[in-house]
Amino acid sequence: MMCRYNLRMEDGLWTVIDSTTQQPAELDDVQMSRMTWREACDMVDILNNLDRLSFIAKRYETSARKTA
Repeated sequence: MMCRYNLRMEDGLWTVIDSTTQQPAELDDVQMSRMTWREACDMVDILNNLDRLSFIAKRYETSARKTA
């Protein structure tokens, strides 16, 4: 599975980019931009893990429906 979120440097600070939209990522309506490198790296890890969990949950939900 390819990572959905990546980093881009803008004006010396970092923005987390959503590869599906090519726009800054948002979490709870907060744009993930103008961060230090460490903050941005942590957010990329968090957002990619949330995306993986969502994907796995949907896969199990589909599987459970088929066996019900």
